Amino acid sequence: MKIIVINAHYTHILGGSEIQCHQIAQGLTELGVELTYLAMGGYDNTVELPYEILPIEKNSNSIIEACKQLQPDVIYWRFNKNLLASVFKEIKSLNIRLVFSVSHIHDLEPFAYKPIPNLGFFARGKRRVAHLVKGIQFQKAFKKVDGVVCNNEEHLSYIKHTNKIYVPNSPFLEFDEFIWPKPYVVWVGNIKAHKHPELFIDLAESLNDQDVDFLMVGAIQQEAYEYLNTSKTQPTNFHFIGPKEIMETNGIIKSSLFLVHTCEPEGFPNVFLQAWGFSKPIISLQFDPAHLLEKYQLGFHSKNYGQFVKDCYKLIDDHTLRTEIGTRGNTYLNEHFVKEKNFEKLISFLSSTLKK
Repeated sequence: MKIIVINAHYTHILGGSEIQCHQIAQGLTELGVELTYLAMGGYDNTVELPYEILPIEKNSNSIIEACKQLQPDVIYWRFNKNLLASVFKEIKSLNIRLVFSVSHIHDLEPFAYKPIPNLGFFARGKRRVAHLVKGIQFQKAFKKVDGVVCNNEEHLSYIKHTNKIYVPNSPFLEFDEFIWPKPYVVWVGNIKAHKHPELFIDLAESLNDQDVDFLMVGAIQQEAYEYLNTSKTQPTNFHFIGPKEIMETNGIIKSSLFLVHTCEPEGFPNVFLQAWGFSKPIISLQFDPAHLLEKYQLGFHSKNYGQFVKDCYKLIDDHTLRTEIGTRGNTYLNEHFVKEKNFEKLISFLSSTLKK
């Protein structure tokens, strides 16, 4: 079986799905699968990688030409809705099976829209129309994919395809040591509107009576948040430390008190696995994937800002509670997010899809 993985690469854009695709490509290659990673937009070629990788431009022609050149049996598509509709017909004409991997709940909502702050009226309208058209085109192609994988088990009920499977994300826990002069809480994510980084700044202000810092890690992806690099009016206990490589980010999480999450519902946040891997509790304001935080007491799902602040006070003040929750999270991770099982499950699904 010859497989192509399609996504941006973690050395080019560091995000949860990119980290997962790197691990899948590495894991399947180690199991003897012939695999090529199509790195949309390029990658850092100074990094030694254990799998074949082909950098291509982010356009439909580049994808189609790569498919013609490589002649895979199956494509594992983890590039969201991007370009799928424009390449689907040509890919199917090459007799290639296409498996779509859901990375975000919006992948299952054809007309989902992520706003960009500070756009003018006409720019917003133009963008909404473009999303509407894209959604219609995507839905036509998505209905015809050969299989669907999701990383959040509760999303299975949203998927209408009969050939579908839940494959959990896999932890990546290598780290570089990180030292900070004070105890700190950490927020990690690419900085854009639906992640609501401003709420973490508000949280720092709300807890400015604590001898604790609030560190924000991530790359600014929308102009509205450029003030993080320049503003002198942020709370004194808040520190924006910008984008970091994955191993340094892991070190920052490892040395924190706990992880704070302010994002809207998405897929399954990779940072949850990073936190649990280092026995750190999670406080999430808006999103509890598959209700794991509440069901297994792996952290707090605050649901409103007032409770969010109270939950943070509670974990800052109670070392024993932090340890207990963190230990439960680590145990849950080791029982339910096992790389080897995930890779075997995915290979089995791709193989069975090829036979359909």
